[in-house]
Amino acid sequence: MIRKSATGVIVALAVIWGGGTWYTGTQIQPSVEKFIKDFNDAKKKGEHAYDMTLSYQNFDKGFFNSRFQMQMTFDNGAPDLNIKPGQKVVFDVDVEHGPLPITMLMHGNVIPALAAAKVNLVNNELTQPLFIAAKNKSPVEATLRFAFGGSFSTTLDVAPAEYGKFSFGEGQFTFNGDGSSLSNLDIEGKVEDIVLQLSPMNKVTAKSFTIDSLARLEEKKFPVGESESKFNQINIINHGEDVAQIDAFVAKTRLDRVKDKDYINVNLTYELDKLTKGNQQL
Repeated sequence: MIRKSATGVIVALAVIWGGGTWYTGTQIQPSVEKFIKDFNDAKKKGEHAYDMTLSYQNFDKGFFNSRFQMQMTFDNGAPDLNIKPGQKVVFDVDVEHGPLPITMLMHGNVIPALAAAKVNLVNNELTQPLFIAAKNKSPVEATLRFAFGGSFSTTLDVAPAEYGKFSFGEGQFTFNGDGSSLSNLDIEGKVEDIVLQLSPMNKVTAKSFTIDSLARLEEKKFPVGESESKFNQINIINHGEDVAQIDAFVAKTRLDRVKDKDYINVNLTYELDKLTKGNQQL
């Protein structure tokens, strides 16, 4: 009797999970289309820095996941970024349907979610330099989780890369927000082993770069909040020898909206933590 009851519970849970998976799967494409419409409507209102059109293609809906490509086209290019008219940034998107996305279950996460997604940058004419800099690895990969209540979390993994005289190691950034309005957007991130080659004999290195930010949008257009960016364990090197060391260089930013006004005040502060030259602390 106990075995039959347990079997019945398992079957019931499987039916509920299957039904939930089917239902959330039906919501993916309409959600993508709404997101694209909102983005392109904002373009018509002149809210974008460049004339860009968002679209999607090759939508393939399965039972457990959906796949498609999202592409952003620079209609008139972006001369200051060396982007030609018509060039595109394209992403491969693989969405796992909720309420219990398979990958999350495999990692022991049993909290219900609307969907989880993997997003990868596509190597094309515009993005090829990024892949070359990352030694033909994907320069960035994103993992997203969307909750039923509208909140979201994103993990962005950055591959080591070398851009001319500037290079860095692995990095990871996390973004957590309450909803599409970006209320209480929390950003944390870290990039390792930063090197700036000033000349063949001179360079500046930093053990890591970190960022910690909490911000929100007031009335969907006024960014307010605080952020702290920090370069840690900086070394200034000349002919292979350390000339100076800085424990940390910290930049703090605070954005406050002026009461009853349509503009914000920006407060920037900079700090040097323990500057050492040779054996002398300054």
